[in-house]
This record gives sequence, structure tokens and C-alpha cells, in this order.
Amino acid sequence: MAKDDIGKAILIYLNEMDFVSQKKTERYFKIIILTVAVISFIVSYFQQRFSTCVYSVLLACAFCIILFVPGYPFWKKNELQWQPDAKKAV
Repeated sequence: MAKDDIGKAILIYLNEMDFVSQKKTERYFKIIILTVAVISFIVSYFQQRFSTCVYSVLLACAFCIILFVPGYPFWKKNELQWQPDAKKAV
């Protein structure tokens, strides 16, 4: 039972991200994908191999998923301060 509670706590901790960080990660994601797509398209045009472009963008997507999907602690700098539960105060 305690093992399940620890697993749930870890999942909640890794999956939650504040709104400011969500905005930042979306901006970074768009910048990385667009930059890689443009550069890889130019390189693949000169190489005459479109597969270079496709593989580069797929690699950039994998990199972004690893970096941005989990809610790492460095994305949690602006935590929301929730109000206390009114039912508990009574």
C-alpha cells in the first residue's frame, strides 16, 4: 500500500506544472521545432535527401518530449497559492 502512495506522489509531482512554465515550454517547443525544421530543410535540400529533414525533426520532437513533458522541478518556480478549504475552516 505504501508503495502505491509513493508512486502516486511521484507521478503527481512530475506531472504538475504551473501556468507560467507551460507558456515557456510551449514557446521553447515552437522555437526548437521551427529552428530544426528550417535548418534541416536547407541541409537536406543541398544533400538532396529529404529523409535528413524528417529524421532531424523527429529527433527534435523526441528531445522536446523528454525535456518538456515531465514537470521537472526547474519548471515549477511559480507555484499557485491555493486558498484553504472553506469546509475545513468551519
